[in-house]
Amino acid sequence: MLNFTPLLFKEVISNERVIKLLQKEVKNDRVSHAQMLVGPEGSGKLPLAVAFAQLLLCDEPSPKDACGTCPSCQKVEAFTHPDLHFVYPVVLSKADHVSSSDDVREQWTELIRQQPYFNLDTWLEKLDSVGKNPIIGVEESRHIMKKLSLKSYSDKYKIMIIWLPERMNAQAANKMLKLLEEPPEKTIFLLLCDNTEQILPTILSRTQIINVPPIQTEKIAKYLAKNHGVDKGVAESVAALSHGNVVEAINTIQGDKDYHLYFDLFKKLMRAAYTANPIELMDVSDEVAALNREKQKNFIKYGLHIFRESIMMNYLKGELLNLKNEEHEFLQKFARFINNQNISQLTDEFNNAFYHIERNANAKILFSDLVIKLTKLIRKGV
Repeated sequence: MLNFTPLLFKEVISNERVIKLLQKEVKNDRVSHAQMLVGPEGSGKLPLAVAFAQLLLCDEPSPKDACGTCPSCQKVEAFTHPDLHFVYPVVLSKADHVSSSDDVREQWTELIRQQPYFNLDTWLEKLDSVGKNPIIGVEESRHIMKKLSLKSYSDKYKIMIIWLPERMNAQAANKMLKLLEEPPEKTIFLLLCDNTEQILPTILSRTQIINVPPIQTEKIAKYLAKNHGVDKGVAESVAALSHGNVVEAINTIQGDKDYHLYFDLFKKLMRAAYTANPIELMDVSDEVAALNREKQKNFIKYGLHIFRESIMMNYLKGELLNLKNEEHEFLQKFARFINNQNISQLTDEFNNAFYHIERNANAKILFSDLVIKLTKLIRKGV
Protein backbone atom coordinates (compact mmCIF):
# COMPACT_ATOMS: atom_id res chain seq x y z
CA MET A 1 0.00 0.00 0.00
CA LEU A 2 1.21 3.49 -0.79
CA ASN A 3 2.03 5.86 2.02
CA PHE A 4 -0.56 8.55 1.27
CA THR A 5 -1.77 11.27 3.59
CA PRO A 6 -4.75 13.25 2.20
CA LEU A 7 -4.37 16.54 4.02
CA LEU A 8 -5.62 18.88 1.30
CA PHE A 9 -9.19 19.18 0.09
CA LYS A 10 -8.04 18.51 -3.47
CA GLU A 11 -6.75 15.10 -2.35
CA VAL A 12 -9.70 14.05 -0.18
CA ILE A 13 -12.38 11.79 -1.58
CA SER A 14 -15.64 12.86 -0.03
CA ASN A 15 -18.84 14.66 -0.94
CA GLU A 16 -18.22 17.84 -2.95
CA ARG A 17 -21.13 19.65 -1.33
CA VAL A 18 -19.64 19.15 2.14
CA ILE A 19 -16.20 20.30 1.00
CA LYS A 20 -17.68 23.48 -0.48
CA LEU A 21 -19.65 24.10 2.72
CA LEU A 22 -16.49 23.93 4.85
CA GLN A 23 -14.56 26.10 2.41
CA LYS A 24 -17.36 28.68 2.52
CA GLU A 25 -17.19 28.80 6.33
CA VAL A 26 -13.52 29.75 6.16
CA LYS A 27 -14.01 32.23 3.33
CA ASN A 28 -16.81 34.03 5.21
CA ASP A 29 -14.99 33.78 8.54
CA ARG A 30 -18.02 32.08 10.06
CA VAL A 31 -16.57 28.85 11.44
CA SER A 32 -18.78 27.31 14.11
CA HIS A 33 -16.92 26.37 17.31
CA ALA A 34 -18.55 22.91 17.43
CA GLN A 35 -19.37 20.92 14.30
CA MET A 36 -20.45 17.32 14.03
CA LEU A 37 -19.78 15.57 10.74
CA VAL A 38 -22.34 12.78 10.62
CA GLY A 39 -22.23 10.07 8.01
CA PRO A 40 -21.96 6.33 7.50
CA GLU A 41 -18.71 4.45 7.99
CA GLY A 42 -16.42 4.91 5.03
CA SER A 43 -17.73 8.34 3.98
CA GLY A 44 -14.34 9.99 4.45
CA LYS A 45 -15.08 12.10 7.53
CA LEU A 46 -11.62 11.84 9.10
CA PRO A 47 -9.55 12.94 6.06
CA LEU A 48 -12.19 15.63 5.47
CA ALA A 49 -11.73 16.97 9.01
CA VAL A 50 -7.93 16.94 8.71
CA ALA A 51 -8.10 18.87 5.42
CA PHE A 52 -10.43 21.41 7.07
CA ALA A 53 -8.08 21.78 10.04
CA GLN A 54 -5.10 22.27 7.73
CA LEU A 55 -6.93 25.03 5.86
CA LEU A 56 -7.77 26.75 9.16
CA LEU A 57 -4.17 26.58 10.37
CA CYS A 58 -2.40 27.32 7.07
CA ASP A 59 -0.15 30.41 6.95
CA GLU A 60 -0.80 31.08 3.25
CA PRO A 61 -4.17 29.56 2.33
CA SER A 62 -5.93 29.98 -1.00
CA PRO A 63 -9.71 30.59 -0.99
CA LYS A 64 -10.33 26.84 -1.27
CA ASP A 65 -7.38 25.00 0.23
CA ALA A 66 -4.27 25.04 2.37
CA CYS A 67 -0.99 25.70 0.59
CA GLY A 68 0.54 22.41 1.70
CA THR A 69 4.05 23.86 1.95
CA CYS A 70 4.16 26.45 4.75
CA PRO A 71 5.62 25.53 8.18
CA SER A 72 2.10 25.10 9.60
CA CYS A 73 1.09 22.70 6.83
CA GLN A 74 4.28 20.72 7.29
CA LYS A 75 3.52 20.35 11.00
CA VAL A 76 -0.02 19.19 10.25
CA GLU A 77 1.29 16.67 7.73
CA ALA A 78 3.73 15.35 10.32
CA PHE A 79 0.95 15.33 12.96
CA THR A 80 3.09 17.50 15.20
CA HIS A 81 1.16 20.78 15.03
CA PRO A 82 0.64 21.92 18.65
CA ASP A 83 -2.80 23.35 17.85
CA LEU A 84 -4.20 20.18 16.24
CA HIS A 85 -5.35 17.47 18.66
CA PHE A 86 -7.00 14.11 18.14
CA VAL A 87 -9.26 12.09 20.42
CA TYR A 88 -10.27 8.53 19.56
CA PRO A 89 -11.51 5.41 21.35
CA VAL A 90 -8.90 3.31 23.15
CA VAL A 91 -8.96 0.03 25.02
CA LEU A 92 -8.33 1.00 28.63
CA SER A 93 -5.62 -1.07 30.28
CA LYS A 94 -3.80 -0.56 33.56
CA ALA A 95 -1.29 -3.25 32.62
CA ASP A 96 -0.41 -1.47 29.36
CA HIS A 97 -0.75 2.01 30.89
CA VAL A 98 -3.45 3.07 28.44
CA SER A 99 -5.99 5.58 29.73
CA SER A 100 -6.31 8.09 26.88
CA SER A 101 -5.52 8.78 23.23
CA ASP A 102 -2.06 10.12 24.05
CA ASP A 103 -0.98 6.67 25.24
CA VAL A 104 -1.40 5.17 21.76
CA ARG A 105 -0.64 8.25 19.70
CA GLU A 106 2.20 6.55 17.84
CA GLN A 107 -0.11 3.81 16.53
CA TRP A 108 -2.78 6.37 15.57
CA THR A 109 -0.33 8.54 13.65
CA GLU A 110 1.13 5.55 11.85
CA LEU A 111 -2.31 4.27 10.81
CA ILE A 112 -3.72 7.58 9.62
CA ARG A 113 -0.59 8.27 7.56
CA GLN A 114 -0.57 4.84 5.93
CA GLN A 115 -4.31 4.23 5.59
CA PRO A 116 -6.33 7.40 6.20
CA TYR A 117 -9.65 5.73 5.35
CA PHE A 118 -10.26 3.17 8.06
CA ASN A 119 -12.89 2.01 10.54
CA LEU A 120 -12.99 0.93 14.17
CA ASP A 121 -12.12 -2.67 13.28
CA THR A 122 -8.96 -1.55 11.50
CA TRP A 123 -8.02 0.63 14.47
CA LEU A 124 -8.49 -2.28 16.89
CA GLU A 125 -6.31 -4.47 14.69
CA LYS A 126 -3.63 -1.79 14.84
CA LEU A 127 -3.88 -1.85 18.63
CA ASP A 128 -3.85 -5.67 18.65
CA SER A 129 -7.14 -5.44 20.55
CA VAL A 130 -9.66 -7.13 18.25
CA GLY A 131 -12.79 -8.14 20.14
CA LYS A 132 -12.26 -5.65 22.96
CA ASN A 133 -14.41 -2.64 23.80
CA PRO A 134 -12.76 0.73 23.05
CA ILE A 135 -14.11 3.86 24.72
CA ILE A 136 -13.42 7.55 25.20
CA GLY A 137 -13.24 7.74 28.99
CA VAL A 138 -13.24 10.36 31.67
CA GLU A 139 -9.42 10.57 31.74
CA GLU A 140 -9.61 11.67 28.12
CA SER A 141 -11.83 14.58 29.16
CA ARG A 142 -9.18 15.78 31.59
CA HIS A 143 -6.56 15.69 28.85
CA ILE A 144 -8.83 17.65 26.50
CA MET A 145 -9.41 20.37 29.08
CA LYS A 146 -5.69 20.63 29.81
CA LYS A 147 -4.73 20.91 26.14
CA LEU A 148 -7.38 23.51 25.35
CA SER A 149 -6.46 25.63 28.34
CA LEU A 150 -3.09 26.40 26.73
CA LYS A 151 -2.60 29.45 24.53
CA SER A 152 -2.77 28.85 20.80
CA TYR A 153 0.67 28.29 19.31
CA SER A 154 -0.26 29.79 15.94
CA ASP A 155 -2.51 32.50 17.35
CA LYS A 156 -5.24 31.12 15.10
CA TYR A 157 -7.31 28.20 16.33
CA LYS A 158 -6.96 25.25 18.65
CA ILE A 159 -8.63 22.34 16.86
CA MET A 160 -9.86 19.17 18.56
CA ILE A 161 -10.88 16.33 16.20
CA ILE A 162 -12.92 13.71 18.05
CA TRP A 163 -13.27 10.48 16.09
CA LEU A 164 -16.35 8.40 17.02
CA PRO A 165 -17.71 10.57 19.88
CA GLU A 166 -20.48 8.00 20.30
CA ARG A 167 -17.84 5.94 22.12
CA MET A 168 -17.69 8.43 24.99
CA ASN A 169 -18.82 6.97 28.30
CA ALA A 170 -21.33 8.90 30.43
CA GLN A 171 -18.72 10.76 32.49
CA ALA A 172 -16.74 11.84 29.44
CA ALA A 173 -19.91 12.88 27.60
CA ASN A 174 -21.03 15.10 30.48
CA LYS A 175 -17.64 16.81 30.67
CA MET A 176 -17.65 17.29 26.91
CA LEU A 177 -21.08 18.91 27.18
CA LYS A 178 -19.69 21.52 29.58
CA LEU A 179 -16.83 22.28 27.19
CA LEU A 180 -19.25 22.75 24.30
CA GLU A 181 -21.41 25.05 26.41
CA GLU A 182 -18.44 27.20 27.48
CA PRO A 183 -15.71 26.62 24.89
CA PRO A 184 -12.23 28.08 25.38
CA GLU A 185 -11.45 31.03 23.14
CA LYS A 186 -10.57 30.26 19.50
CA THR A 187 -11.32 26.57 19.93
CA ILE A 188 -12.96 24.42 17.27
CA PHE A 189 -14.40 20.98 17.96
CA LEU A 190 -14.85 18.64 15.00
CA LEU A 191 -16.81 15.55 16.07
CA LEU A 192 -16.84 12.73 13.50
CA CYS A 193 -19.82 10.50 14.14
CA ASP A 194 -21.14 7.30 12.54
CA ASN A 195 -24.22 6.93 14.75
CA THR A 196 -25.91 9.87 16.49
CA GLU A 197 -28.33 7.59 18.36
CA GLN A 198 -25.60 6.86 20.89
CA ILE A 199 -24.81 10.52 21.61
CA LEU A 200 -26.42 12.69 24.28
CA PRO A 201 -29.19 14.83 22.72
CA THR A 202 -27.80 17.81 24.63
CA ILE A 203 -24.45 17.39 22.86
CA LEU A 204 -26.19 17.16 19.50
CA SER A 205 -28.12 20.33 20.23
CA ARG A 206 -24.89 22.25 20.85
CA THR A 207 -23.18 21.32 17.61
CA GLN A 208 -23.70 22.31 14.01
CA ILE A 209 -24.68 19.08 12.25
CA ILE A 210 -23.15 18.50 8.82
CA ASN A 211 -24.39 15.38 7.04
CA VAL A 212 -21.72 13.56 5.04
CA PRO A 213 -23.25 11.24 2.40
CA PRO A 214 -21.61 8.06 1.08
CA ILE A 215 -18.83 8.69 -1.44
CA GLN A 216 -19.62 8.62 -5.15
CA THR A 217 -18.72 5.34 -6.88
CA GLU A 218 -16.47 6.98 -9.47
CA LYS A 219 -14.41 8.70 -6.75
CA ILE A 220 -13.84 5.41 -4.94
CA ALA A 221 -12.84 3.71 -8.20
CA LYS A 222 -10.25 6.41 -8.98
CA TYR A 223 -8.86 6.21 -5.44
CA LEU A 224 -8.49 2.42 -5.60
CA ALA A 225 -6.77 2.55 -8.98
CA LYS A 226 -4.38 5.30 -7.86
CA ASN A 227 -3.56 4.16 -4.33
CA HIS A 228 -4.03 0.40 -4.29
CA GLY A 229 -2.51 -0.70 -7.58
CA VAL A 230 -5.59 -2.34 -9.14
CA ASP A 231 -6.65 -1.98 -12.76
CA LYS A 232 -9.54 0.25 -13.76
CA GLY A 233 -12.03 -2.56 -14.32
CA VAL A 234 -11.46 -4.15 -10.92
CA ALA A 235 -11.55 -0.74 -9.22
CA GLU A 236 -14.89 0.12 -10.83
CA SER A 237 -16.39 -3.26 -9.95
CA VAL A 238 -15.31 -3.09 -6.30
CA ALA A 239 -16.41 0.54 -6.00
CA ALA A 240 -19.88 -0.30 -7.33
CA LEU A 241 -20.28 -3.05 -4.73
CA SER A 242 -19.10 -0.84 -1.85
CA HIS A 243 -22.26 1.33 -1.79
CA GLY A 244 -20.24 4.48 -1.13
CA ASN A 245 -18.12 2.99 1.68
CA VAL A 246 -14.46 3.47 0.77
CA VAL A 247 -13.33 1.44 3.80
CA GLU A 248 -15.42 -1.49 2.57
CA ALA A 249 -13.88 -1.09 -0.89
CA ILE A 250 -10.34 -1.05 0.52
CA ASN A 251 -11.06 -4.14 2.63
CA THR A 252 -12.41 -5.92 -0.45
CA ILE A 253 -9.27 -5.12 -2.42
CA GLN A 254 -7.09 -6.31 0.44
CA GLY A 255 -9.30 -9.37 0.76
CA ASP A 256 -8.67 -10.14 -2.90
CA LYS A 257 -4.97 -10.38 -2.04
CA ASP A 258 -5.95 -13.13 0.43
CA TYR A 259 -7.97 -14.91 -2.26
CA HIS A 260 -6.12 -18.22 -2.01
CA LEU A 261 -6.67 -18.34 1.75
CA TYR A 262 -10.45 -17.90 1.36
CA PHE A 263 -10.68 -20.26 -1.60
CA ASP A 264 -8.82 -23.07 0.20
CA LEU A 265 -10.84 -22.58 3.41
CA PHE A 266 -14.11 -22.56 1.49
CA LYS A 267 -13.25 -25.80 -0.32
CA LYS A 268 -12.30 -27.48 2.96
CA LEU A 269 -15.47 -26.23 4.62
CA MET A 270 -17.80 -27.46 1.88
CA ARG A 271 -16.12 -30.87 1.59
CA ALA A 272 -16.29 -31.34 5.35
CA ALA A 273 -19.95 -30.26 5.35
CA TYR A 274 -20.79 -32.73 2.57
CA THR A 275 -19.08 -35.67 4.28
CA ALA A 276 -20.36 -34.51 7.68
CA ASN A 277 -17.01 -35.43 9.19
CA PRO A 278 -17.13 -33.88 12.69
CA ILE A 279 -13.35 -33.70 13.15
CA GLU A 280 -12.80 -31.99 9.78
CA LEU A 281 -15.74 -29.66 10.45
CA MET A 282 -14.31 -28.51 13.75
CA ASP A 283 -10.81 -28.18 12.29
CA VAL A 284 -11.94 -25.84 9.51
CA SER A 285 -14.21 -23.99 11.95
CA ASP A 286 -11.20 -23.36 14.19
CA GLU A 287 -9.15 -22.16 11.21
CA VAL A 288 -11.74 -19.54 10.25
CA ALA A 289 -12.28 -18.50 13.88
CA ALA A 290 -8.52 -17.93 14.24
CA LEU A 291 -8.55 -15.24 11.52
CA ASN A 292 -8.84 -11.60 12.55
CA ARG A 293 -12.31 -10.11 12.33
CA GLU A 294 -11.84 -8.33 8.99
CA LYS A 295 -10.64 -11.56 7.38
CA GLN A 296 -13.57 -13.45 8.90
CA LYS A 297 -15.92 -10.92 7.31
CA ASN A 298 -14.09 -11.18 3.98
CA PHE A 299 -14.33 -14.97 4.13
CA ILE A 300 -18.10 -14.73 4.64
CA LYS A 301 -18.36 -12.34 1.68
CA TYR A 302 -16.25 -14.73 -0.37
CA GLY A 303 -18.65 -17.57 0.44
CA LEU A 304 -21.63 -15.47 -0.64
CA HIS A 305 -19.78 -14.72 -3.88
CA ILE A 306 -19.30 -18.44 -4.58
CA PHE A 307 -22.96 -19.19 -3.82
CA ARG A 308 -24.03 -16.47 -6.24
CA GLU A 309 -21.72 -17.74 -8.98
CA SER A 310 -23.00 -21.29 -8.44
CA ILE A 311 -26.56 -20.14 -9.08
CA MET A 312 -25.41 -18.25 -12.19
CA MET A 313 -23.69 -21.38 -13.47
CA ASN A 314 -26.72 -23.56 -12.80
CA TYR A 315 -29.50 -21.37 -14.13
CA LEU A 316 -27.83 -19.01 -16.63
CA LYS A 317 -25.56 -21.63 -18.18
CA GLY A 318 -22.42 -19.92 -17.01
CA GLU A 319 -23.27 -16.43 -18.24
CA LEU A 320 -22.03 -13.37 -16.29
CA LEU A 321 -19.65 -15.46 -14.18
CA ASN A 322 -16.92 -13.58 -12.33
CA LEU A 323 -14.50 -16.39 -11.52
CA LYS A 324 -10.82 -17.17 -11.52
CA ASN A 325 -9.75 -20.33 -13.38
CA GLU A 326 -9.42 -22.54 -10.31
CA GLU A 327 -12.77 -21.30 -8.97
CA HIS A 328 -14.41 -22.18 -12.28
CA GLU A 329 -12.92 -25.66 -12.12
CA PHE A 330 -14.15 -26.10 -8.54
CA LEU A 331 -17.66 -24.90 -9.41
CA GLN A 332 -17.95 -27.41 -12.26
CA LYS A 333 -18.37 -30.01 -9.50
CA PHE A 334 -19.68 -27.93 -6.60
CA ALA A 335 -22.35 -25.72 -8.19
CA ARG A 336 -24.91 -28.54 -8.49
CA PHE A 337 -25.22 -28.59 -4.68
CA ILE A 338 -26.40 -24.95 -4.65
CA ASN A 339 -29.91 -24.54 -6.02
CA ASN A 340 -33.40 -23.27 -5.18
CA GLN A 341 -33.66 -25.91 -2.45
CA ASN A 342 -31.04 -24.29 -0.24
CA ILE A 343 -29.74 -21.00 -1.67
CA SER A 344 -32.01 -18.78 0.45
CA GLN A 345 -31.06 -20.52 3.68
CA LEU A 346 -27.37 -20.59 2.83
CA THR A 347 -27.26 -16.86 2.10
CA ASP A 348 -29.30 -16.16 5.23
CA GLU A 349 -26.91 -18.13 7.42
CA PHE A 350 -23.83 -16.43 5.93
CA ASN A 351 -25.42 -12.98 6.20
CA ASN A 352 -26.36 -13.69 9.82
CA ALA A 353 -22.78 -14.76 10.53
CA PHE A 354 -21.52 -11.50 9.02
CA TYR A 355 -23.96 -9.52 11.18
CA HIS A 356 -22.80 -11.21 14.38
CA ILE A 357 -19.09 -10.90 13.53
CA GLU A 358 -19.57 -7.15 13.23
CA ARG A 359 -21.07 -7.18 16.72
CA ASN A 360 -18.16 -9.00 18.35
CA ALA A 361 -19.76 -12.42 18.64
CA ASN A 362 -17.56 -15.24 19.92
CA ALA A 363 -15.99 -16.44 16.66
CA LYS A 364 -15.37 -20.02 17.82
CA ILE A 365 -19.01 -20.53 18.83
CA LEU A 366 -20.31 -18.69 15.76
CA PHE A 367 -18.39 -20.73 13.19
CA SER A 368 -18.96 -24.01 15.03
CA ASP A 369 -22.69 -23.36 14.78
CA LEU A 370 -22.40 -22.35 11.12
CA VAL A 371 -20.54 -25.48 9.99
CA ILE A 372 -23.07 -27.74 11.72
CA LYS A 373 -25.92 -26.00 9.87
CA LEU A 374 -24.02 -26.33 6.60
CA THR A 375 -23.99 -30.14 6.80
CA LYS A 376 -27.79 -30.15 6.50
CA LEU A 377 -28.04 -27.34 3.97
CA ILE A 378 -25.48 -28.72 1.51
CA ARG A 379 -27.14 -32.14 1.48
CA LYS A 380 -30.51 -30.43 1.05
CA GLY A 381 -29.36 -29.32 -2.39
CA VAL A 382 -28.41 -32.83 -3.57
